[in-house]
Amino acid sequence: MTAAVLFTTLLAAGCGGGGGDSDAKESASTSGSTSAAASGSASATESDAPAAAPLDEPRLKSAAVTGGDVDGFQITEFPAKPDGGGTARPAACQPLENMRTASPDPGPKAFVGLLAYAGAGPSAGSATTVGLMAYDQSAAAGILDGLRTALKTCTAYEGGVPARTTAESATAPDAGDDAVAFRLTTSGDSSDAFVVVRTGATVVLFYTASGTGSAAEVPEALVSAQIKKLEQAA
Repeated sequence: MTAAVLFTTLLAAGCGGGGGDSDAKESASTSGSTSAAASGSASATESDAPAAAPLDEPRLKSAAVTGGDVDGFQITEFPAKPDGGGTARPAACQPLENMRTASPDPGPKAFVGLLAYAGAGPSAGSATTVGLMAYDQSAAAGILDGLRTALKTCTAYEGGVPARTTAESATAPDAGDDAVAFRLTTSGDSSDAFVVVRTGATVVLFYTASGTGSAAEVPEALVSAQIKKLEQAA
């Protein structure tokens, strides 16, 4: 499967959901974000270091990984930022659906998207969307806290795609200041893998579809290279 086909598949999966009840989504997201932001604020103040400032789009672009930063990958820019997704039912799963469509709530101050296609090595044949998202640091912490809270109760949901999606936690990498990992499996498909890493005030999404029929794995080399470059640019 070519990188272009995989990219089209990823965007279709991310943006193919119905509009849903926007009021319900807003209510669910607000509720989840309130508790997440409170928890995120607490974690952000655990250190005496000053809070990191959000990066603007030019600095995000300079911090984005390229093919020269990691062997075996063809890396291109997103042609367009995905614009929202469906409403998850039950509402507790909404943060997972939001991340599946690269549209977390609240939205980032700046966004840079990439597609990394693995042409060689253990991840060959997989395609990973990478989204670098700039926030205030407390909001960035809240995004990960919201995902972690959702994964405590969300095992499956309807909405976003025309089939039931199951969710499960995965082992997060030792990367950045905080990280969350999970899998989403839509009925009839192999599972997709997600890793979300916070470094300072920047949240980085890694979303991998295998393209081989087997369960996807987010490439460790790609995560390591991207977070290292982001930390050097911050």
